[in-house]
Amino acid sequence: MKMEDSLEISPLKGFGESHLRRKWMKMWETLGERILKMPKWMQDMLLEDINTAVKNRISIMEMIQNAQRTS
Repeated sequence: MKMEDSLEISPLKGFGESHLRRKWMKMWETLGERILKMPKWMQDMLLEDINTAVKNRISIMEMIQNAQRTS
């Protein structure tokens, strides 16, 4: 699929923001319950992995977003 064929995505406003925030909180609550059942060394390892994965994903998405703005 070409870049120009992709959908334009805009940030959610009003209702959407609160809905998205609740979705994020529920997801982290569920994950947190599972993570807290693990030994501390596993928790530390997993949280570092999550941190790295999220940082990398955000960086890639920001690069794509910036490339779309300049083209």
